[in-house]
Amino acid sequence: MKKCLIIGSGIAGLTAASYLSSKKIQVTLLESSPKFGGRTFSFKDSESGEIIDNGQHILMGCYEDSLAFLKLIGAENNFVYQKKLVVNFLSNQKKLFAISALTFPYPFNLLFAVFNYKALDIVDRFRFIGLLIKLPFISLRSLENLTVSDWLIRENQTENIIKSFWEILCVGALNTNLQKASAKIFYKVLMQIFFRGNFASTIILPKYSLSESIIDPALSFIRKNGGKIIPSETVKEIIVNEGKVLQAISEKNIYKDFDFVISAIPFFSFQKIIPKELPVIDLNLEYSTILNIHLWLKEIPFKESFYGLINSPLHWIFNKGSHINIVVSDADEIAKKTNDEIVKMAVDELEKFTQIKKEYLTRSKIIREKRATFIPDNKILNKRPESKTNIKNFFLAGDWTDTDLPSTIESAAKSGRIAAELILSKIDDEQKKLS
Repeated sequence: MKKCLIIGSGIAGLTAASYLSSKKIQVTLLESSPKFGGRTFSFKDSESGEIIDNGQHILMGCYEDSLAFLKLIGAENNFVYQKKLVVNFLSNQKKLFAISALTFPYPFNLLFAVFNYKALDIVDRFRFIGLLIKLPFISLRSLENLTVSDWLIRENQTENIIKSFWEILCVGALNTNLQKASAKIFYKVLMQIFFRGNFASTIILPKYSLSESIIDPALSFIRKNGGKIIPSETVKEIIVNEGKVLQAISEKNIYKDFDFVISAIPFFSFQKIIPKELPVIDLNLEYSTILNIHLWLKEIPFKESFYGLINSPLHWIFNKGSHINIVVSDADEIAKKTNDEIVKMAVDELEKFTQIKKEYLTRSKIIREKRATFIPDNKILNKRPESKTNIKNFFLAGDWTDTDLPSTIESAAKSGRIAAELILSKIDDEQKKLS
């Protein structure tokens, strides 16, 4: 039986381990933290006793690798799937606007959904639809070195269109502002959402906590298939000889009983153990914060699961039943404020958009994920490394590798699947040579 050592138990590592263990590869999964899931995890709030997530995660129907991973580990029923695209937006006049797909055949249902988006006047709606229709005919080369802001201005998108839709989507998807984000990678996101069929544009949310919905089922699946999962063990060095990894050294053990190794840790962690035999990875990643503001209220005046906020420093509100979770992307500056300042800013802003008042607030919790995602700007686009390396039994995974996607669960899951498939292909080639 072939054996694989996987370093890191985020979504990339769990995906790779799940695929390999399902194919009867003996997997050993090492995790430096006492918890699993990387940036996707849940914990017990000491004051309320509730299980809450470190951050809200949204999947979409176009997340093919994420959904395939969930199906593999038997976790697909842990999610709520929209039957059609429906996104509600709130304005600071306390008005509700919706982008809601109709029953018309695809893609006319999406075009009519945009046409009925009354946060925009009729002229802006036609401009908005015009860009959507034009998307399949835009050359990627024409977007080279453009930011999202450059591109949208070039396409005659007005400030109101940008503030009422493009900015909300871009900042949410890429976790950075329009002046930094690469137009090329945002374009690829848009093509996946709007031009892959009806299901692609729909929103998918966890029914339960992130750990219960994703992480625990993955760990259970790997163990059931004979995998070993080891927490609280950090790899300090990778020893390579004659183009092959021979040892992975942690502070507790020396691992050498393996045929393959996958590094599935964040780039800033990988830089500490990168083998000198690997070519220089010239990837100067900058990171962006995601801020989660959990507010417990005497009364929650929301009927829907989530809302986008138009032209607000707050981006999304998620109705958790017992409380609300406000998500702020590209939050480096806001995250510098004290917790009290953040809560005041959030409540003041909510009073403009909703019926919530200061006196509704009973308690709060602030979670700062300071290196939540890397910034997908133009300078890194062609520098992200492939999974396959010049070390014949060593592979890379992680949302920062060359997946052609921003720093999302989908990118991480895709990278894990790619690394696993490369190993399985290598094993097949070896067996063919022997037969």
